[in-house]
Amino acid sequence: MTCNNVSILKQNECCGCTACYASCPVGAIEMLADFEGFLYPRIDVSKCIDCGKCLRVCKNVRPYKESQVIYSCRNNSELRARSSSGGVFSRLAELVLEQGGVVCAVGYSEGCTECLHKIITSKDELDDLRRAKFVQSKKYDIYTQLKQHLDANVLTLFCGTPCECGGLRQYLNKEYDNLLTCDLICGCVSSPEVYKRYIYFLAERYKSKVKSVNFKDKRQGWRGKAIAVCFENGDEYYNSILDDDYCVSFHSRFNIRPACFNCKYRSLERSADLTLGDFWAIEKYAPEYDDNKGTSFVLVNTSKGEEYMRRIVDMEMVKMDIDLEEYATKYNWCLHKNPIGMPEDARRTFYEDVHSMPFDKMAIKNLEEIKQIRKQKKMNNK
Repeated sequence: MTCNNVSILKQNECCGCTACYASCPVGAIEMLADFEGFLYPRIDVSKCIDCGKCLRVCKNVRPYKESQVIYSCRNNSELRARSSSGGVFSRLAELVLEQGGVVCAVGYSEGCTECLHKIITSKDELDDLRRAKFVQSKKYDIYTQLKQHLDANVLTLFCGTPCECGGLRQYLNKEYDNLLTCDLICGCVSSPEVYKRYIYFLAERYKSKVKSVNFKDKRQGWRGKAIAVCFENGDEYYNSILDDDYCVSFHSRFNIRPACFNCKYRSLERSADLTLGDFWAIEKYAPEYDDNKGTSFVLVNTSKGEEYMRRIVDMEMVKMDIDLEEYATKYNWCLHKNPIGMPEDARRTFYEDVHSMPFDKMAIKNLEEIKQIRKQKKMNNK
């Protein structure tokens, strides 16, 4: 008999969005980590009624087809220093919260050992959701919680990777006027297990629990690209992403979910109202808006997205008359091109060593050559 559920999917077809898990009418799906630490659906065959709903939700990718507009945005307050780029997400979140709505985006667990989607209701909780996280979040039952808010007519902002925004819309299976979605220009997602081992390694080295993690610290400027980890004992770990072992593992493509090399959402046609990211190469299009403090790229994909952008105040926002495909191809390929994976034997060795070696020793063995190549490339491009 033909199987009619997500168990028929290949590993590189599952992005881990959890839409299948949330959609199962009989609770026959649980999300379990594989050896690499990525979550995949597992079907309890004793519960499964073979209705096919999980498979339909997974396959039903529905990008918007409206005309698109590009904006360059930056906030000139201190808020921009605490944001990954220009601060657009914070302004959108504040707008929704001021209207009594809820905001859902990725924050940290206690001790920063896990990244997870959270729902907040006040500006006091917002700082945890700012800034990019270089790790795949855990969703738990977040989609069902969001549906409850939406069905209660609560204004809701959801921000996540393209697959998370697409998964939410596919799970909901209808358009909500009170839902605003923002996807990110996604540079792939990395393993929660590798990230957790990295955090444990740093906590042991500094003999203190981790208090905060910032993968895009700006003290050396927006292009400085540094990581800062603060500890409860007052110490801080600060390093360039070219030297930090976890960041190198991410950029090496070892520490990337298999589906990211085969992403069905990486396209100029988007499944969210707004697409947010860094406006790399802004100096080539509008140098007057480049101060190396962070400029946001905003791709408006729907009329709803445009409406919310027009409501933002205290934001320098300029419509950019540029060709989207040309810009993405030259300067921001993560918008529409998939990365190339690493050899399978090297990838397998990387994860075996992650499980069996101290993080720094694993990095010397698996990442040192890649680290030097990336640093040399950076020097050559200066």
